[in-house]
Order: sequence, then structure tokens, then C-alpha cells
Amino acid sequence: MTSIVLIPVILAVALVLAPVLVRVLDRNAGWPLAALFTALAVWILADPALAGAVNDHGQVTWSTTWLPDVLPGGGDISFSLRLDGLSLFFVLLALLIGAAVFAYSTRYLHRGDGAMSFYVLMTGFMASVVLLFLADDVALLFIGWELVSLASFFLIARAGHTGEPGAMRTLLLTFTGGLSLLVALGISVAATGTTSLSGIIASDVWGRDAVLTGVVATLTALAGFSKAAQFPFHAWLPEAMAAITPVSAFLHAAAVVKAGVYLLLRFSGAFHDVTVWNLLLIISGMFTAVIAAVFAVQKPDLKKLTAYSTVSQLGWIVATIGVGTPAALAAAVLHTAAHALFKSSLFMVIGVLDHQAGSRDLRDLGVLWRRMPFTFAGAVIAAACMAGIPPTLGFVSKEGMLAAFEEAPLGTAGQTVLLATAAVGALATLLYSAKYVFGAFIDGRPVDSDGTERVPSPSTKPDAEVREASPVFWIPAVLPAVASLPAVVMLSAWDGPLDTVVAATGAGSPHSHLSLWHGWTVPLWITCGVIVVGVLLLFRRRQIFAAAESRHLLPFTGAGFISLTVQLANRWGRLANLPGSSLNPNRHLIWIFAMVLVLAGAAFLDEEGLRQLGSLPPRVDGIDQIGDLVGLAMVLPVVIAIISTRSRFGSVILVGVAGAAVSWIMLTLGAPDVALTNLMVEFVVTVFLMLVVRHQPRLYLREGENRAKFSVVAATVVGIVVFVGSWLLVGRHGRPELAMWYLENGPEETGANNIVASIIVEFRGFDTLGELCVLGMAGLVVAAVVGSVPRSPVPGYGPGSTSELFRRKTTGKATARFADVHNVPELAPFYSRYLRSTYLNSMLGRVVMWPMAAVLVLYSAAVFWRGHQSPGGGFLAALVLALGIVFWYLVQPSSRTVGAPEIGYRIIGAGMLLALGTGLVGYLAPEGAGFLTPLHGEFAGQHLTTSLVFDAGVYLAVIGTVMTVVNMLGGRGRPGADPDRSHKADPVETGDTPAPLPATAASPVAVNFGGSAVPLNPGEVRRAEEAGHDRETGETADAAGKEKDQ
Repeated sequence: MTSIVLIPVILAVALVLAPVLVRVLDRNAGWPLAALFTALAVWILADPALAGAVNDHGQVTWSTTWLPDVLPGGGDISFSLRLDGLSLFFVLLALLIGAAVFAYSTRYLHRGDGAMSFYVLMTGFMASVVLLFLADDVALLFIGWELVSLASFFLIARAGHTGEPGAMRTLLLTFTGGLSLLVALGISVAATGTTSLSGIIASDVWGRDAVLTGVVATLTALAGFSKAAQFPFHAWLPEAMAAITPVSAFLHAAAVVKAGVYLLLRFSGAFHDVTVWNLLLIISGMFTAVIAAVFAVQKPDLKKLTAYSTVSQLGWIVATIGVGTPAALAAAVLHTAAHALFKSSLFMVIGVLDHQAGSRDLRDLGVLWRRMPFTFAGAVIAAACMAGIPPTLGFVSKEGMLAAFEEAPLGTAGQTVLLATAAVGALATLLYSAKYVFGAFIDGRPVDSDGTERVPSPSTKPDAEVREASPVFWIPAVLPAVASLPAVVMLSAWDGPLDTVVAATGAGSPHSHLSLWHGWTVPLWITCGVIVVGVLLLFRRRQIFAAAESRHLLPFTGAGFISLTVQLANRWGRLANLPGSSLNPNRHLIWIFAMVLVLAGAAFLDEEGLRQLGSLPPRVDGIDQIGDLVGLAMVLPVVIAIISTRSRFGSVILVGVAGAAVSWIMLTLGAPDVALTNLMVEFVVTVFLMLVVRHQPRLYLREGENRAKFSVVAATVVGIVVFVGSWLLVGRHGRPELAMWYLENGPEETGANNIVASIIVEFRGFDTLGELCVLGMAGLVVAAVVGSVPRSPVPGYGPGSTSELFRRKTTGKATARFADVHNVPELAPFYSRYLRSTYLNSMLGRVVMWPMAAVLVLYSAAVFWRGHQSPGGGFLAALVLALGIVFWYLVQPSSRTVGAPEIGYRIIGAGMLLALGTGLVGYLAPEGAGFLTPLHGEFAGQHLTTSLVFDAGVYLAVIGTVMTVVNMLGGRGRPGADPDRSHKADPVETGDTPAPLPATAASPVAVNFGGSAVPLNPGEVRRAEEAGHDRETGETADAAGKEKDQ
């Protein structure tokens, strides 16, 4: 294992240890994490096998097959890492800036202020960014790209309701860029025949096909724009300011935005001389730089100002990358480093100000430079670097970018316009940099027209109470800015590393010569002019800044435009969905039926098709047996009964019977494994459906006569066509070649006699892993949907005991809308006095349950253990235990939760993690190492394989899903439960917390024989109202008669 592999491994270990550190140290967990990141950066620089090898040989690589033979043509997806000059630069940037932010966070956060979620998400953020920078396979690159988007979303949303809109917009725009990147990478893989990122960039296909190159270059540029916050994707970054300051500092200085810059630099080797690439980056970058700089001048909030300054500075970098020359890329890289240093400091200084002064609004802050001298000094250095004032590092990088614009592939006129635009952007940069320093530390609060000072917000501290922060707070904040000063003193030392970074892009070596003085050049004249004009304008800064803040540059905002776009998309989606937006299955099935008839008609009406049908081979001998009619005899009457009944409960039971009949057919066809699995599924699903339909009207609505006739005709025709097609096309060939290969080679390859189980957990393990994820998500979706249903739509009708059925409600207008159980003849037999006690009613079941539970647990273990040799396996074994869980629930005298309310989620997660961990163990296989490659061995005379552990993950996920569904549909927190019951449990269970989905309106209900509220159909509502009115009238008359008698 080479050293490069240890980088993501160490970060993964840090992610695992982060919760433990927070448990022990609370907010101070940032110290060991910061030390770890710093040590990792130092080790990378000092290790001859890493940074040393990059300087000597250009790159360090490591690769192992991850997903073999998954691409068309048998191509592999590899877990490939590459450390070259470019990735080394960005990895060090993320680690060192991240270390400063983590150290700063130890004093920014308050004790118990969500430190757990913060440090876990930030550590995951760090790991995702580093994975993105090291990836040399496009699949790994895309995974890192999307993980960065998700991490930023969660960190922004962590701010609460104020952060949710910004988090959603961030996710929307960055995922849009992710789709663009996915398409670009897919086209690149198809065109070059490799998933290697370095191979794609070095391919000669980009020089042969101009159209293909232009399309991929455009898509890649748009993806980079989405992360680098360039027009038209720039609106998300200011919205992300809802996150706390450490998140903003890391996100803006070294994480998300740098991911976009990295992508553009990485693909510059392939597209640096492509016209569409040059124009897109230069035009969008410089437009963004100028317009965002003007927006920054308008903002009185320091975080908003600094956010727009980030957008502007990134515009400079993107435009410089668009020039495409080695010198331009060197200037972009240098300014990327300078931006990371000064921008992280500027954001962290804002946090110090907010903590010490109680506000970050420039209109609230007083004259603080004397009271916070160290913070003020750090802010001055960082702002001067951002403004490009000599002799800062920002001045050197800005001069390099202006010099690059002189070489832009735009012609003389285009270069002149570009330089003039850059001068305007530089002037606006100077103004917002000065506004940061003067507004926060020097000018004090603005004065109104009558000469009175503006009253600050209540949270702002009086100037006399403001003190300098503790050194452990302000030192990490100003450290990056201060670190830029020695970088200027030793400029010549950076020439070699800068050449190494640029050479890694494949665009050539710039032969850098960094210096503060290159003579009287055009860039220097522009800088001097900008400084002179800027200083003159600063004498009138109060008036200029006040005028800028009072004006709106555009009639709309980026957030408003995004909201409008989402609304239009939703309207278009609803319009496009009209043909299928119905709960009536007929509207959905008719298209499927029509397609079946069209295909059948095409086959029978085509002359060639008829000739082929006439020459079909005979059916295989022995495939048709008299026992098949038994299955038909079982299914046919059940299907007729399902069609005929109007009872929802009856239809659920009949569907279960039909499923059992199908299981019999599977068994007779020689598939006991599948038959047993299907039978277990039918049992469990039948209970689930019972739990669902008890909250629905007892009877289905009557179909209109015309619709019923149409349904009968359509179903009959399609059924005949499907039957004829099945008879003609199925059973006329032997086993396919793949099936024979499994039968002949499966036992030898896997050591398993159960071919079905070996296919599921070994040959097709990756498919099973995907299905496992879908199953787990299905359980979570059930929880989310059920959580949106009202807890108790019927006051007074709690499901805790059937004695509630006999509680008479004669007051209140609302009760007239609910059916009286005594007036439901179909349910009358269930309401004898012997059924009033659910405890006695369920006693026999509880007595039988305990020995049955022991048997089911043991049988489940046996089925699981024998799965490789006999019918069984993790899925079937889990269903056996699920039967025990369902039976335990059914025999309880009242609605109870199976285990703790959250136990199902945790078991699902444990199962998925166990399955994923087993896949990673596959990389340790001595031969054919790869994800989910099984390892085999012997223990105590038993053949063991890691597939058994994978099967255990399947087992846990199924059990967790069953427990989640039972708890949500049948537990104490199920729909219709009484929130005023005495045995309140978890707030999520009782419905006291907001549900994942908006709650739906309550429907009129009756109470069924199980004690649960059941919605009524419209006709039943009317009859219930009439019955309730007659009963109330009769009771009133009886009461009046009794009073008269008395």
C-alpha cells in the first residue's frame, strides 16, 4: 500500500473519531482535529514518497479495481488516486485552512451548541473535498463532487429555519452543475473508452472532433461555474451565509468554491485552446467579477459583503483560467492561494466581531480599532491583500492576472475591453475592501441628517464594553492573513512549486518568475490608477456607501429568480403530469394495456412475424403438468372474488390468498427458495395492508356501469393476448446459457449448493446492495409519509381499547359527522360484551406467542445459516423473524411499539453499513480483489465466506424495515392515535414535532372493530349524519319525556 492511500484513510478515521472526541471534549474537539490536519499536511510535504515524488516524477498514483466489468464492453471502474502538483496544492490548501478553521471553532462555538453535528459534518466535508482532489477515476471524481454538495447543504441547513431556503437553493444549483458534470464525464468515457481522468484529459480525441470537444467543454465549464459561484449560478453563495462563520470560512476559502476552480484547472489541459472554453470562462468570469463587486459595495452586512467579494474574486480566477496560457494558469493558481488566505481570515474576523461586539452590521458597529487592535491588524492585512495593495501577495497575483489578460485570445480590441473591465472591477474591489475595514473598525455608526447617531440593534454591545477577544480566538482568525506576508518576502521560492502545479494541468510550464517589480507595465499602471482614484473616492466614502446601499442595481434578486424558476418548473411538471395525475389505476394501466395490444398487433399483422410464429419450436417435454391446473384452480376463483368484493378488508385477505396460490405454483415449478420467500412476503405484506386499509373507507366506491363494462372488456382482451403470447413464447426453449453456467460453475466458484443464494449475494451482489438501499429507503419513506398524517382525526375515539367504541357522544356539532358503530350492521357481531376487553381477547394469542417466538427465532437462525447450501438465506430468514414480530404486535392488547421508536431506523442503517463494509473487505481478496469480492475460508470444518456477513446486512435491513413499518402504521404514534393518551412516548411518535411532510386534512371517519378511526366514503358520511341527527333527536325527546315524568 503506497502512502497516497493513507491520506483518505486517515481522514476516514478522523470522521469516525470525531463523535468520540466531541463526546469527551465538546467544542474543544476542534483542537485534536486541527492538529491532525496540520500533521497530515506536514507529513505529505515531508514524505519523499508524496511531495518529494511529485517534485521528482510529476505524480504519485495508486489504483485498484472497484467495480469490474460494469461498463459497456467490459470496462472497469477503479478506485484510483493521483497526487500531482495540482492535487497536492489543493489538498494542502484544504488541510491547512481547515486546521485554522477547526481551531477557531473551539472558541466560536458555545458549549453544547451543536458541536457534534458541526464537527462530524465538517470532518466529512474535509474528507469529501480531499477525495475530490485526489480522484483519478471519473466515478470517484463525481462521487466526491456530489459529497461536497451534500456536505455543504447539511452545514447550511444546520442553521435552522433561517438556513433552509439558502440550503435548498445551494443544493438545487450545485446539483444542476453535478448533472452537467455527469453528462460531460459520460460523454468523455464513451469517446475515450476509459474512466481514467488523466487518460481522458490526455486523449487525442479532443483535437479530432471539434463538436464533441465544444459540447464537453461547455458542460464542464457549467459544472465548474456551479461550484465556483459564477454567473448564472452565483446566487447560491450569498444565500449560504445563513451558515455559521466557521462554515462560511471553510466553504468559501478552501472547499466548495475551490472544487469548482480545481475542476476548471484540471480540464484546462484538454480545453485551454478551445475557443468556446476561452470565451465562456473569460466573459462569465469577468462579468461575475464586476457585478458581484458592485453588489459587495452595496451590502452593510459584513458576511454578505464578504460573500459577494468571494464571488467577485472567483470571477477573476475563472476569467484568468479562461485565457489558457501557462502564465495565466500560474496567475490563477497564485491568486487561488492568496484568496484562500485572506478570505478565510476575513470571515473569521467577522465571527470575532460578532462575538465581541454583538453585531456584524456595519451600521451598528462603533469605532473598534483601539479596543480590538490585533483583530483590526489582521483585518487590515487581509483586506489589503484582497484589494491588491502592494506589497501583499494579492498585489502579486493581481498583477499576474492583469498581465494574463494582455494575452487573452480575443484580439487587440477584446484585450483592451477586458483590461478596462478588469480596471473597473479592481476599483470596486478596493472600495468594498475599504468598506470592510473603515466600516467595521474606524468610521463608527452612521449619522442621520439631523446629526444624531444611528441607534444600534439591541444585541449590539456599547463600545465601552467591547474588548479584544482571547488569543486562542483571534490568533486562528488572523493567522492565514499573516501567513501571506512571508510568502511575499520569499516570492522566488515559489517559482518551482508553481511551475509544478501548472505543469500538472497539461497546459505546459509557465517558467514563473514572481517579483514585486517587473517595471512600468500596463498592469502596474492600472493598479496605480485604481489606487489613486480609490483613495480620492474614500474621502467621500460615507456618502458613496450610503448611496450604494439605498439603490437596487437590478429589479430582481438571484434568490427571487431561483424561486420563480422553481415555480415555473413545478407548474410545467403539473401540466406534463396531467395525463397520469390520478389515483385511479385505470388511468395508469390503460397505457400499459394499450402498449401490449399494439405490440401484439404488430406481431400478428406483420407477415414476417406470422411466419416466425408458424415456425416456433415445440414446447419442452414435461413442462406442462396436470398439477399446474391446481394452481389455476386456486388463483382463478380468488381473482374473481377480488374483482367482485367492495370490502377493502376482504380484498386484502383475498390478495394474500392469491399470493399464497402463486407461491404454490412456484413450488411446483421447482423453485422452493423463491416460493418460500414469496409466501413469507405475502404474510407480512397482508398485515401491512391491513394496517393501511383500517384508515380508509370500509367499502370501495361503486364504479359507474359504463366504466365497469369498459374495464371488464379491456382486462379480458389484454388477458387473452398475454395468455396467447405466453403460450407461444414461453416454454419452447431449454435453459439459457447463463443459467447453465451458474448451474455448472456456481458450486465450484462459491462453494454453495444453493444457486439462487449464490447469485444473490455473490455473482449479483452489487445488484442486491442496490436493492438493499431501496428497501431501506422504502422504510424511511413510509415513516415520512405516515408522519404527515394527522395523529387523531377523531377526538375521543382513541385506539387504546375497544371500550372506546361504546363511548356515547351527544354534544358538539362535529360528532354528527361520525358514524355510530351501533348503526353499522356489518360490524354488529363484533360488538358483543365479550369483545370489550382487548386484554382477555388477546390472552390466548399471547400464551401461544412465546413458544412460537422461540421457534421462529431458532428457525430464522437455521434458515440464515443454511442459506448457502439449502433454501434459505438472509432475506428469507429475516422474513421468518418478521413473522414473529408481526405476530407479537397482533396479539398485544393495545397498540404498542416494537422496541424503541427509532430502533427500526438504526437497524436499517446497521444493515446497510454492514453490507457496505463487507464490500470493502473484498479489496483484501488475494485474487480478483474488488468491491464485494467474496473471501472464502474454513472454520471448525465449516465453509465460511464474507458473503455470509453481507447476507447478515440484508437480514438486518429487512428486519429494520419491517419494524419501522409496523411502528409507524400500528404503533402508538400511528395515524388516528389519541395524542392525549397517558402513555405518551417519543415526541416524534406522538406527533408533537413537525412531520417530514405537511399534514393532510382529517377525513370524516367511523370506528372499525379494531378500535381505529376509518375514513368514510361520501355516501356513508351522508348516512352517518342522518343517523346521528335522528339519534340526537330521539335522545332529546327521551330526556324531555323523563323530565316531564319527574
